Amino acid sequence: METLKKTGVWVRGLVVLAALAALAAWILFGSGSRVAAYPINPRDHIASWTFKGTYTGYPTFVAKANADLAKLRVDMREKKYDNYDLYIGMGEDYDLLGNGRAAYNAYNHAIDLYPNQGLAYTDLAALMSQLGARYTAADAYARAEAVQPSVLTYHVEQLDFLTNYFATDTPRVSAAFEDASKQFGDISQVLQIEAPWLASLGEYGNAIQAYQRAILLSPGRHVSGMQRAITQLKAKEAQQAAASSTKA
Repeated sequence: METLKKTGVWVRGLVVLAALAALAAWILFGSGSRVAAYPINPRDHIASWTFKGTYTGYPTFVAKANADLAKLRVDMREKKYDNYDLYIGMGEDYDLLGNGRAAYNAYNHAIDLYPNQGLAYTDLAALMSQLGARYTAADAYARAEAVQPSVLTYHVEQLDFLTNYFATDTPRVSAAFEDASKQFGDISQVLQIEAPWLASLGEYGNAIQAYQRAILLSPGRHVSGMQRAITQLKAKEAQQAAASSTKA
């Protein structure tokens, strides 16, 4: 009998906790509505939704983020601004605090409001990358670029990510560079990402050409660094050619 009483207390406790969680969700998002979650790629496994955020371990900054969250909730209740921007702000604050689950929920709400706006997808992609869900991040970056192909920033963020984490997936990365080229033609910012990626694949000649085009398109900006890179690549290209001659 005593065991049954304890079990009953335990069950009631769980019910209370569930109710509190539901209330917290209503307070956080301003309504009890549910939205579809952005799909986690089946090749990913998120071991933990908590990570070391930029503000983690810094009480002053943590307090700042929490104060901003409180203000965003008030703004949402008072309908001062578009909820899309408010959810983005919430997600970014939770990201700074290392609360991946809450950030993910906020971005999902933003996407539900405006599925054809890219910003929530890129923020979600950056979050997924921090959580180690790199395939999901790649999917989200691709989605941002797909819904707003004319926004250069989304292409650049996608290319930065892919050349860092999917550098050897040549078809995927090449397709992303081709999309950017179709949209904008030759642009220095993109070429400066493409050149080191080509060099990492041993395509030194193509990398040199990419840097040379980038210099022509942006004279005076980072030119000395690109010129040094070209000099180094020419040396590697010569070594590559010598090695090929020796094998022949």
